[in-house]
Amino acid sequence: MNSTAIADDPNQIGFELQRRFRASPDRVFRAWTQPAALREWWCPSGWTAGEIEVELRVGGAYRIAMARTAGGAPVVVSGQFFEVDPPKRLVYTWCWEGAFTDMPPTLVSLELQGSVDETLLTLRHENFVDAALRQQHRSGWISACDRLDRLVTLPAMLAAQPAAE
Repeated sequence: MNSTAIADDPNQIGFELQRRFRASPDRVFRAWTQPAALREWWCPSGWTAGEIEVELRVGGAYRIAMARTAGGAPVVVSGQFFEVDPPKRLVYTWCWEGAFTDMPPTLVSLELQGSVDETLLTLRHENFVDAALRQQHRSGWISACDRLDRLVTLPAMLAAQPAAE
């Protein structure tokens, strides 16, 4: 399901996205937290993932490096986990290195609800310093969810196809 709902809170600079996936909450949570899966969907078009580290526990850290395929200096997104409740909830800080140099740490919250074959993901990204940064990140998350959707639904689509005789 390719629907994305967006809600804004006028009292803070942040946003909320909701997205449905044809996959279980466990599958979506693992794709969000396992380095091998992150490598498949995290980077936008024209970028490749570098080193990815995830210490999935409260107080643990993550670090995702990426660089343009055409060359240039790498950028990194890193932070610390505040809540880890697989496969229901994940809360972590979001800090840039090598990009958005004036942006202080922000906060990302994920909530996953669903069944064996469907997940409703609610993503909140808060504490931006201005609306332009919020818009850039909102656009990035929408594109990321498109890539994540292709990753988590592909095996289910292949399994539904009849085997070659």
